[in-house]
Amino acid sequence: MALASNIRIQRKRAGLTQIELAEKLGVSIATLRRWEAGETAPTGTRIIELANLLGISPDDIIAGEESSGAAGHVSVSYPVSENSNGMLVYEGEGTRIELPPTEKGYEIFQRLIENLINKRKAIQENEIIQAEDQQA
Repeated sequence: MALASNIRIQRKRAGLTQIELAEKLGVSIATLRRWEAGETAPTGTRIIELANLLGISPDDIIAGEESSGAAGHVSVSYPVSENSNGMLVYEGEGTRIELPPTEKGYEIFQRLIENLINKRKAIQENEIIQAEDQQA
């Protein structure tokens, strides 16, 4: 449900109506409404498209974090493209992964994003603890 409310919040912050955002994404208004109601969820590729259109990072949509440099924000980039064979390609963190543009491929991609977010949060929490220990 957090994903649904994050989509709605970020759309409103961008000053867009549901109709405007649906048109920019090339999806039906019914699809966007189902996303915002939590009835369905966008694929990993659609999350990236949403983020690009709204001028935010994908973790702002998934995790609801502020991308404006607020304290505690973890910035994660998602270097995803599509190769000539139509495969989704992720390159980052010393890894290259090619995923088929299927439902299972999108599920794996979404888990990859979630794992990156969790990894970055853990690193940041560890840095905060180390800084506090140095001050003590």
